[in-house]
Amino acid sequence: MSYQLNLSPMKEEYLSPEIKTGIEPNLHFDDLTRLSEVEIRYKLKVQPRDRPRVTMAMEAYKLIRPFFDDCLHHHEEAWIMLLNRNLKVLGVARLSVGNQENTIIDPRTVLQLMLKTNSTCSIIFHNHPSQNLAFSPEDLKVTRNIMEACRLLNMNCLDHVIVGEESYSSYSEGGY
Repeated sequence: MSYQLNLSPMKEEYLSPEIKTGIEPNLHFDDLTRLSEVEIRYKLKVQPRDRPRVTMAMEAYKLIRPFFDDCLHHHEEAWIMLLNRNLKVLGVARLSVGNQENTIIDPRTVLQLMLKTNSTCSIIFHNHPSQNLAFSPEDLKVTRNIMEACRLLNMNCLDHVIVGEESYSSYSEGGY
């Protein structure tokens, strides 16, 4: 299907220079009308009744910890746990892969994943290869930014957890 222009009822002064020149509009704009298709997918692998419920940082840590096995001492990674209104886990996704000193956690990516999965809550995770579980000033800033961005869309970032080999540090439990 292509769009056809009906030029007869239009006055000459309203026509663009391209149309005034007599160039066939569909041929002229053909390359511009080829658009990419956007697909939003969420693969349901766990039935709703079988989803774990997370009410504390320790529970979230135990669920996410295996996803950090390959990077824990080597480089930083950031992950997100997506939750529904009943705090049942819809899924997890990797947000970024960094180097030994940092990784980027983009609030837009967090919101995209939450919107795609129709989640209302999330928990952010990342590791420090040094195993120092203290929040850096950058960690605190990005956490506040994500929490504020979520609030604007009536969603909640419940926590930001730094994952260690045998322990964790929680933004919400730390009283920040």
